[in-house]
Amino acid sequence: MKLIDRITYITFVINIIALLFYFIGLPIILIKVPGSFDLITINRGQNPYNLAISIVAMILFFHWAYCLWFLYKYDRYSKSIFPLFFFNVLYAPIYYYRVKIKKRPLRNQINRPIEKVETEDISITDDEFLTMTRNNIFGVIDLWASKEKQIDYQNNVPIAQVSAELFCQWEDFYFPDSDDFKQSFCKKELEILSDFDKALNDTVEKTPQDLPLIEEFVETKEWIEMNKIANEIKKQLNTVGNNAL
Repeated sequence: MKLIDRITYITFVINIIALLFYFIGLPIILIKVPGSFDLITINRGQNPYNLAISIVAMILFFHWAYCLWFLYKYDRYSKSIFPLFFFNVLYAPIYYYRVKIKKRPLRNQINRPIEKVETEDISITDDEFLTMTRNNIFGVIDLWASKEKQIDYQNNVPIAQVSAELFCQWEDFYFPDSDDFKQSFCKKELEILSDFDKALNDTVEKTPQDLPLIEEFVETKEWIEMNKIANEIKKQLNTVGNNAL
């Protein structure tokens, strides 16, 4: 674990303890311990209690600032920006727990916006577009069919959530109602791709929204079943392709 990860985890724990103390512990102390309010306010606040509170406040501010930085860099399309901004230290430990401990998919990796490049010199022909469509679709199936490629993908792109990418890339490329998409494949291929899409949607229903890391996901029953289907789909597509030659 990197030093910054250790520090932010410690501040995460302190944030939780501080909130529990402020909203539960402190009211109980003020009610149950006679004279505790006078001890807190003694010397116009210039006392060890208020000094400790100031230090803790700085730690909580650091933790909140880290969560904002992490969201901006890795999770900028997440709706968490609103509660994190408006509720700051109250929401920061919740956000940290979801993205750093539970490892939910980050929103700048899922449904990321397509960058529009304005150019007059670069164009793509219809044949090139059809080829690109086929390569994208076959690439996702090929990725699903190979545990090694998935692990390599994660190692090469550490910030990616490969478990989620397996599903999201298919959503990015599979448009069965599009005329351009239909022109990219023969009738038999479209039927095979439809079977794969159905199997993938069934798998989505069986898996949690917050998918585990790819190293853990490949050990699950759902991944093993989907991996077998992907390999079978590859064989069917190869058979169709060979027959077309």
